[in-house]
Amino acid sequence: MSTDPIPSEYAEDPDSAYTIDVIAAMAGVEVTTVVRYHEQGFLRPVQPGGRRDLLLFDADGLRQLRRVEHLRATCGVNDAGLRLILALLEEVEQLREERRRMRH
Repeated sequence: MSTDPIPSEYAEDPDSAYTIDVIAAMAGVEVTTVVRYHEQGFLRPVQPGGRRDLLLFDADGLRQLRRVEHLRATCGVNDAGLRLILALLEEVEQLREERRRMRH
């Protein structure tokens, strides 16, 4: 992962959609890494299908990319481990959302 600061033209915007090139630059990874994570199901584009060079990712996709990279870099997690961890994190988030709805 690159330690260079994110260029200002790549500032994160929650309402934006980013191309593979841009999301890779924002996360400090190679485009091939984003493509591989997408093909493995770790990253979901805003609109599924279509050519790889036309896929767009939102701020959630960027966060997911950074999460996957963090898990790989700090924990040395393989693909099977990533699938399990990401599924558990998604389940935790769903439970939190359900709990918030029940409180209101």
